[in-house]
Amino acid sequence: MSFCFTVIIFMGVARFIEPNQTIPGSEKWGKTIYTVVIVVGLSIVGLRRFFMSQSFLGRASQKGPDSVLSVLQKMTIIICAIAEAVGISGLIFYRLTGDYQYSWRLGVVAILLILYSFPRRGEWERAVAESEKHGTP
Repeated sequence: MSFCFTVIIFMGVARFIEPNQTIPGSEKWGKTIYTVVIVVGLSIVGLRRFFMSQSFLGRASQKGPDSVLSVLQKMTIIICAIAEAVGISGLIFYRLTGDYQYSWRLGVVAILLILYSFPRRGEWERAVAESEKHGTP
């Protein structure tokens, strides 16, 4: 939840600070920025699906439940960090363009991506149960 909290802080910081000087021509960046955010969001969805796939978790489950939990924890941290980068980029683009829309839109997208990648108890229990079936070598 700290990832969500920091994104909210970035959005709040952007609300209370004024950008110094905007970069000329930055108003044309909107389409590119949102396209990149969509690609990053879809990459996060794909990355999470890859990490949660039977083939990926199957290798970890052969080493036991501790290995599976370690993989799931790393997956969550990596994906949340990438999603948080979206929120940070919202603050950066706000500072560069002077348009607060970047901050709150990218912040909301970042929070949604973090919540999507947040561990679901049922999925983790299924992965651990599968690893216990294989047993430790």
